[in-house]
Amino acid sequence: MRTTKWQLFRFITIFFSSQTTIFLIPAIIATSSYQGWIALIVGSLLGLILLWFTIYVGKLRPNQAWVHFGKEIIGKWPHKFMILLLLCWCVYYVSFDIENFVLFFGSNYLRGTPPLFIQCVVGLVIMYTASLGFATITYMADGLFIIFFITVIILFNLFLPNADFNMVPAFFHYHDPGIALKDSIVVMSWFGEWIVLLFIAPDLKIEAKMIKRLVFAQFYVSITVLIGWLLTMMSFGPHLGQQLQYPFLEMVRSSKEDNLLGNTDPLLIGIWSSSMFIHSAFLIYIASKCVAGLFNTNSKKIYVPLLTLASVTIAYLYSRDVGRYYEHYKSFAIVIIWLIVESIPIYYGIVAFFRYRHKTAK
Repeated sequence: MRTTKWQLFRFITIFFSSQTTIFLIPAIIATSSYQGWIALIVGSLLGLILLWFTIYVGKLRPNQAWVHFGKEIIGKWPHKFMILLLLCWCVYYVSFDIENFVLFFGSNYLRGTPPLFIQCVVGLVIMYTASLGFATITYMADGLFIIFFITVIILFNLFLPNADFNMVPAFFHYHDPGIALKDSIVVMSWFGEWIVLLFIAPDLKIEAKMIKRLVFAQFYVSITVLIGWLLTMMSFGPHLGQQLQYPFLEMVRSSKEDNLLGNTDPLLIGIWSSSMFIHSAFLIYIASKCVAGLFNTNSKKIYVPLLTLASVTIAYLYSRDVGRYYEHYKSFAIVIIWLIVESIPIYYGIVAFFRYRHKTAK
């Protein structure tokens, strides 16, 4: 399937917003407090560096996926190691998604339900969606984007009357360069998952307009997160705001509106759940391509159940020690590991630049 520019825009928007709009806001409030806007802006701009290198590597062989031509750049075994690294990252990331889902529904709506049961149900949905392939996942994101876009506009207008704009001067009076730099790196890791595009490059027509759509998608998600951060800070303050696991949901529940707008939490939950399934299913789809690349096979669907089972197993182990899960999830070491994996296009781009320039010189 040849994906159009706007289809890719909608897919990337849903893919990135599934995590950033829910979990990034309280994390930034906890560490950056009033200067969180600096980290969000700088971190999202740093993420565009990873996008540029991803596009550069993808354009080297526009009709081939990176998993097939990467060995021509850095060699066979280093390339296989990179594929293995990315495979582990995808499976591990999906286990985070599943555990987040379990923690939310287990503590709010399915109290008393064994975590393993929720994990198995979520795993089955992810496995089925991933097995349908990229085309179906893109169409799902298409439909969800319209609902997401309208809901964000409605919610922002709903929350504005409750915001305390007297806090605005504080956003410009508190500055700590060290914290700002560290949190910018954290934000970069959230906005740096562009490596996944290397697996769908043959389905894309990489050109200037396509790149503009991708930049616009990140810009849109960044603005959404930034406004969400501002409204959370001005509605709850830095101390209560950092304790909120789901800021948008808490803003809806604390709203004074008794009409339909004031009871949109089921809609928010539905949007987040659907976007999470799209995010996880696509990562499992990418992981299956990694396995196929490691073993030089064309069949990918047969690996989807095994990879999903691996993610469910990791999530189950985390559910037995939730404290360890939070320790890992909020660890700066995990951020560095994420960036090491997300920076894979940079490694290939630098090697390709010097290798092909050397050949041209000859």
